[in-house]
Amino acid sequence: MPFAAAIERHRSIGRLAQDKRAPTLLALLAILVASIFVFANITEDYLTNDPLVDWDVRFATWLHSHASDSLVTFFKVVTWAGNSALLLVVVGALAVVFVRRGRTNDAAVLILALGGAGVINALLKLVFQRPRPELAFVHLETYSYPSGHAAVATATYTTVAFVLARRSGMLRTIAIAAAAIVLIALVGFSRLYLGVHYLSDVMAGTCFGLAWASLCLIAYTLYGDRGIRLPRLSARASARPQP
Repeated sequence: MPFAAAIERHRSIGRLAQDKRAPTLLALLAILVASIFVFANITEDYLTNDPLVDWDVRFATWLHSHASDSLVTFFKVVTWAGNSALLLVVVGALAVVFVRRGRTNDAAVLILALGGAGVINALLKLVFQRPRPELAFVHLETYSYPSGHAAVATATYTTVAFVLARRSGMLRTIAIAAAAIVLIALVGFSRLYLGVHYLSDVMAGTCFGLAWASLCLIAYTLYGDRGIRLPRLSARASARPQP
């Protein structure tokens, strides 16, 4: 029996190695583990009041003292790219397009990425209850750690980029990935420039968003070609008169 089990395990490993999804799954798994590791380290530094916390305050103070009115106005606009309400509209529009094209699983993973990131991040804020920086150009009542804008922007734009690039050529994939990275970076920096988050808040939010997106995309890669299917009536059946 042990010998038979070893043979079966060897065959399973062989099938996995031949699976075209294996490189994608391994890459997503590596990103997931790395993101969780970095998030855990940032959280530990915050909870143990390591030098990171003191540096957070110093950097926030320096950035606030060197801010300009024009850039504050610019980043007040940019930061909307990470607003959950706006992202809900964008994801909803994409979901409708995908459903109409029969790509229901694409729509589902986008909704899961945005919705899950928003809900879990809100719970994390309640767990850590970190006050926001005192020097801010925008007044908010919610907690600071981790950054919700960074989390939902990272989770959503990473998932959108993955879904769109899945059926694209090399050059278009690079362009999509670059656009997602720039958007995520701009949203994260806007939270720092407006003084509503510390650097560790944004870093932790980005790591969480990336981890959640990776988890969603692992499930999507495994089950994206099956699962949700909406029933369709044939043209002949739909044209047939009802009694």
